[in-house]
Amino acid sequence: MGAIFFCYLPEQEPGADEKIFLGAIADQAAVAVENARLFAATRGKAALEERQRLARELHDSVSQALYAIALGTKATRKWLDDDRADVAEPLDYVLSLAKTGITAMRALIFGLPPASLESEGIIAALETQAAALEARNKIVVEADLCDEPEAPLKAKEALYRIAQESLHNTVKHARAGSVGIKMGCASGWVTLEISDDGLGFDARSEFPGHLDLRSMHERASSLGGTLEAKTAPEKGTQICARTPV
Repeated sequence: MGAIFFCYLPEQEPGADEKIFLGAIADQAAVAVENARLFAATRGKAALEERQRLARELHDSVSQALYAIALGTKATRKWLDDDRADVAEPLDYVLSLAKTGITAMRALIFGLPPASLESEGIIAALETQAAALEARNKIVVEADLCDEPEAPLKAKEALYRIAQESLHNTVKHARAGSVGIKMGCASGWVTLEISDDGLGFDARSEFPGHLDLRSMHERASSLGGTLEAKTAPEKGTQICARTPV
């Protein structure tokens, strides 16, 4: 776990009894470190279980209610005569709200990994993220996604977070009209590309979202991967992350 150094002046080295005492101090320090590690692990497990419980509750209650509203509204809309446009229009509005709510709720559930990524996979999560982006922000999203990669859950979560942060920056700073989400898997690597036609930025100077970009770099590096940002003012932005599998 580490080392404890006890320093003595020349010719004042500890005797046998004092060495036993110092060893006992080191043992107690090791016990304290281990207890702290176990406490952190237990707390992390409790947080994970709570996120999983919340995801289940959202799926079983709010998502199902929104889905029922959408079905009921769609059925009612079909029963109307063509000359009842005054009623059809507000029903269409309710239906669009319900669909948007379903998409947003799925995106929220997928924002609680790793349970959702483990059960549904990163491809489904990215598809939901793309649909939510279109519904909320009226941005055209083109998704070109491979089959579910055989990557560890930790890698999928990191890649999903990179996509999340990149898309967040696109919405918040880029003023983009369209976004591309691409994922491929070949030769033992998973590649994720997020591109937009927005304002871009000067990567040589401080820019809005630079902390998010640093976080993305750290996520990719922690997996032994790389992250590259290609951009220039008024030229859009492309984020490319590669991680080994």
